[in-house]
Amino acid sequence: MVPAPHGSTMVLPRSTWRPFCVLEAKPPAFSVMCGSNENKNSPSHIMSSSSEVAESRPPSRPQLTGRCAINGVHDFQPPARLSFWDICSMDHLLARLAIDSLSVSKRIVDLLFKSFFPVNEPEKEWCCRCITLIQMNPMAARKFYQFAHKHTAATNIIKLMLAIRRILNSCIQVDFDVTEINDSNKENSTQGGPEVLAQDRAVVSGLLEVVVILWRSVEKALKQNEEAHKYTVAKFGNVMAKYFQAFEDERSTVPLIQLASFMPPAAVPTFSCGVLSRLRRMDSGATPAQFSQLLDCICSWGQVADILELVSDWLSESVPKQGDMASKSRKVQIQETVKAKPDLALAYLEFLFSHTSTREKVLGLGEGPLKQLHTLLGNWKSVLYTHLSSSTEDPNSPKAETALKALMYHGRLGAHLQHNSTEGRFYLLSLEHVAAWVADRVLPFLTKRRSDDGGDSGKSQQLATQITESFLMVCRDVFLVGLGDKTFRGQILHLCSLVLLSEAGYLCIPAVLPILKEVANSVVPDDNNQDQEIHGESTLVILGVVANIFQKIIELLARCLRKEPEEGQLLCQSAVPSLTDFLQVAQTWEAALLSGVYSTVFAAIIVEKRHLLQKLTLPEEVLIPQSVDEMPPLSNLLLSVILKSPFITRSFLAEVSSSLDSDALSSLTELAAVLHVLAVIKQTGHSKGGIKSAAVSVQHHLDKYAVCSVDSSEIQRVMYDSSVKTLNELLHF
Repeated sequence: MVPAPHGSTMVLPRSTWRPFCVLEAKPPAFSVMCGSNENKNSPSHIMSSSSEVAESRPPSRPQLTGRCAINGVHDFQPPARLSFWDICSMDHLLARLAIDSLSVSKRIVDLLFKSFFPVNEPEKEWCCRCITLIQMNPMAARKFYQFAHKHTAATNIIKLMLAIRRILNSCIQVDFDVTEINDSNKENSTQGGPEVLAQDRAVVSGLLEVVVILWRSVEKALKQNEEAHKYTVAKFGNVMAKYFQAFEDERSTVPLIQLASFMPPAAVPTFSCGVLSRLRRMDSGATPAQFSQLLDCICSWGQVADILELVSDWLSESVPKQGDMASKSRKVQIQETVKAKPDLALAYLEFLFSHTSTREKVLGLGEGPLKQLHTLLGNWKSVLYTHLSSSTEDPNSPKAETALKALMYHGRLGAHLQHNSTEGRFYLLSLEHVAAWVADRVLPFLTKRRSDDGGDSGKSQQLATQITESFLMVCRDVFLVGLGDKTFRGQILHLCSLVLLSEAGYLCIPAVLPILKEVANSVVPDDNNQDQEIHGESTLVILGVVANIFQKIIELLARCLRKEPEEGQLLCQSAVPSLTDFLQVAQTWEAALLSGVYSTVFAAIIVEKRHLLQKLTLPEEVLIPQSVDEMPPLSNLLLSVILKSPFITRSFLAEVSSSLDSDALSSLTELAAVLHVLAVIKQTGHSKGGIKSAAVSVQHHLDKYAVCSVDSSEIQRVMYDSSVKTLNELLHF
């Protein structure tokens, strides 16, 4: 343990105790590697400390100080074991503790625990060390106390929390021993009093953060000991109101709210009574940082129904209704109300459903109130349709972005409720109704922009694209968690077909491909299924539909690249991740279905390359590509995806050989296109067997043009000679 200075035993508002360094007084065999088990090239070995050496050799401190600067922890070079008596600067250790992984941090805490949490010293000294640690490195202090409960009893953790409370009370002149503080100041005349500490907001907020971290670490133990829990809650509860008044800066307010969430609302009445009101009156554009802590409090106090009621009221009031103006004119306002804030309501929902603890509290309310919320969210479809069909924008109408978020949460909430439902498929059916609404009301607006339509057509098309993509994302998530049944799969695949048949449906290709991937994943036969044969027949049908939709996607990409090259390039780039995932999943299909997928890909590449070769006018333009980048756009995209995986590459080459053996390709231009593809694959150095097999198949067809090339055009002769040369290189690869 690094010792405190002689005679320093009192709790000080600003500590003079400062750890000097970590010394090695034991053989190197006891050293601790400051790095993870997986990475041996971590910072230097850290040696355990020894108070005897530090106290018995005071003259050596200046020399040791110099060594501290040399042998720091910030050493990212190959590992170097510190020699006997080497030391590490405490600042370096704390810096490493603040930023390193959990496994490394745990070891550093183990090394430093006795220095900063001397359990054999008085509790006042614990606070002294705590303040010092906060002053040296606040982030390291948080990490240290996060693991402190692993090194001492829960009783000591609670004692430290209460000791910190006494220090905080001294800052606001509440419930503390003035004599003790005065005595402490007599011993340390250079130290400031409670007023000085109160002015150091960084230390105060750091102490509050430490209390929160400590409370969370022993929360389970506290709840198991009712007497200790009541005592701790009472002690902090009776000063929380004064803390909120005295410590008003944002960094102190955050841990104070977290601290309040650990207590029953009755323990902090002044604060708890105003939380819902603060949430209600919060600005519509508030960020999660402004309301997340308050929502946590509401949920921890079991008042989630109140916030859900507020959200439901705002969403209900914001949707225009028939006869709404008439009803408003007859309505008598008894008290002042807050204007509905649908954007804030959806922001609250986003937070509640994005965190496990709060989501469980919301879903724990049961189906009744959540079903009502689900219906309210679904009603926002009418707002979206108004924006789609209207040429003018009503400033009093809710924004399209808000309505789109509401529709997405309608689907997400439905997925959660379907997952928790014990019977029926009510919420899947509601998603199918939305799919029908998208097909009937949204897809007619998914048309190409025309210059003579002004800006209205473009705005409607953009919104229609966003609605379609957002809904397909929700459906993808439903498949991802295993909720989609046979009927739902059929309905959503049908919607995907209708989307791609729309005039501008190609814009939604990046959203359709993930659907194909998840549907294919969801119908993989189970070896333990007793109805294997029936299940297999159903799977073949579904995967056949998926393969047909995939073929349509490739056709649309090719058409878009021909007619709108710049837009097509952007579309291809956005489709790369989902296209890669789809081909990975297709690898698990039966041979016939897999062949259908790769025949589509191969045909698209050959057609594009053949078209390019047919446009050549000069013999010197006949060049063999050496990389994917030298291929035309669609071929570039598809080959880039294929060559990422050796398994996909082998499957693709098998399809190349199969197509050649079936005489599907016979012209010289097509054979040259195949050889160009094989030449690009050859550059990767993989799948040599597949390349040679495909090259042999090409050779059988290319021999027919040996005589014909004499009477052909110059370009044809050059193309033949180039093909023969490339073929020989492939055969000897």
